[in-house]
Amino acid sequence: MHEHFSHDLQLAHVQLDELFTHIRQAAHDLWLWVALDATTKFIPAFLLGPRTQDLAHHLIHQVRQTLAPAHLPVFSSDGLKLYFYALTAHFGQWVQDLGQPKPVWCALPGLLYAQVQKIHRRRRLIRVNRQMLCGSLEAFTARLLVLGLPGHIQTAFIERVNLTLRRSLAPLARRSWSLAQLPGELTLQLEWWRAYYHFVRPHLACPCPPPEAGVGRCVRQKLDQPRPRGGRRRAQRFAAWTPAMAIGLTQRPWSVLEVLSFPLPNN
Repeated sequence: MHEHFSHDLQLAHVQLDELFTHIRQAAHDLWLWVALDATTKFIPAFLLGPRTQDLAHHLIHQVRQTLAPAHLPVFSSDGLKLYFYALTAHFGQWVQDLGQPKPVWCALPGLLYAQVQKIHRRRRLIRVNRQMLCGSLEAFTARLLVLGLPGHIQTAFIERVNLTLRRSLAPLARRSWSLAQLPGELTLQLEWWRAYYHFVRPHLACPCPPPEAGVGRCVRQKLDQPRPRGGRRRAQRFAAWTPAMAIGLTQRPWSVLEVLSFPLPNN
């Protein structure tokens, strides 16, 4: 279902991160690689495996397959160096300068990639370093401000989704007895959760990208009459929206039955 819908997307700001997890029957611990669009909260790619350069290439390859032709989003991640080699490998071109016998592979001129490196000592955060690895800081800040996001380098959106993942799936919770038996079982749970997260689960917050950004759209519209929720809860003032609605894949939230019964073409 994700492959059926995720193509020709206009992702604006892709944030990258990894979650550490355990598998009961695995010989070693695994990492969950996640990519998130900060403006629509859409998850274009995730992978489960070791923390290696090969997995970083696979993650960026999945992100590249979901993008529209010639579209290049802004990237940011933590201080893991593997992302730099994967991004420059997938968003680059051969360039041959005068006087050079062979062409050289270079990153695309429009590639903007920044890292947030957190320095810990005795499990306490003591310093945060922010650096640009591709492009200029001025261009990076300008792109984020146009999208209606803070102009500084940060990974707050993907870290918030990481918390949602750990609270939504028992095998990803810290200090949990509900460990997955095999990586394939956890992958199936993640795929189901992503479909529910994209199409069914309404979000309370709204990125509200401005119209001139040209990516996504704000569908969190104010209701004419607030809807009572019962009890002491506040009345609902805004219409529910999902990441699939924000990115333009649907016009309304789906039900769980609609997700399970959605017809897919036979491959």
